[in-house]
Amino acid sequence: MEGDAPGASFGPHVSPQEVAEATASALTLGYSAPMPGADSRYSDGTVAHETRLLGVPALAAAVSGAGERSIGETVLEATLGSRAAAGYADVRAAAYLAPLARAALFGERLGKVLAGLSHADARLFARALEAAGPVHTGGALYGAINVAMGAGRDATLRDAMRFAAVGSPGDPTAREYARNFEVTRELARPALQGALARVEATRPALVQAYLEVLAEVPDLDVTGRAGSKEAEEVSRLAYGVIKAGGAYSRRGLQAIANLDGLLRSDARLKPTATETPVVAAAFLLSLEHGSGYLAGRVRPAPHR
Repeated sequence: MEGDAPGASFGPHVSPQEVAEATASALTLGYSAPMPGADSRYSDGTVAHETRLLGVPALAAAVSGAGERSIGETVLEATLGSRAAAGYADVRAAAYLAPLARAALFGERLGKVLAGLSHADARLFARALEAAGPVHTGGALYGAINVAMGAGRDATLRDAMRFAAVGSPGDPTAREYARNFEVTRELARPALQGALARVEATRPALVQAYLEVLAEVPDLDVTGRAGSKEAEEVSRLAYGVIKAGGAYSRRGLQAIANLDGLLRSDARLKPTATETPVVAAAFLLSLEHGSGYLAGRVRPAPHR
């Protein structure tokens, strides 16, 4: 969608400190929640859970300065800072949060922020992908940015994102930049807010929102690794878990555990593109309602 929906702009009183707190809360809680097939405090993937957490302060500090730096500069600083602190950088999370934070800090429409992306942003974003590691330089997004870099100074990061969004498969970050963060704002955010109203606890609410996003939008990383039919099947399975009760019932919790086991049995099926819009939605809700909206709902985990 090209237009901004409700919740796409902020008032003028969001401070860098509030952005830093919202970033830290969203990342820490999102990284820790047991989303089926995703890394969490209960299951490490290729990166240890503690490693991801160690990079949060640097990422939060960089994102909180998005009002003083361009989007490209913010993403690069977040990436370099996280790599220096933890040896790992979640460049996708930085890319999602940077424009949302800049819109919040200026009290502007998100669409205006995205429309202001420049050729220099493309160059800096490419450097961030390179700094994050080789896994980020082999995909459609890096290729599209390099095309934009060679197309002259009129080609911008937004142009590269629009090109990468329509690839086969499209890049999830590019899709959000090209569509004014449609999945984050119009699906993940209301799903998370609704789940928080129903369960009054952050962990199951994040899991429920993740399931609702996955059921509605086939994971583009799964599409890239296993094909569109497999990605659609994963979405169908997530929908089945929701119908079984999701995070709201004992039967649903068992279905979540079963789905988690199935997704972990085949690395191609891990929905690694679905966590980030849920984290970004948590960031938006933290800004709108204050850091206690999420942090004040943390409950002790059951023994596992």
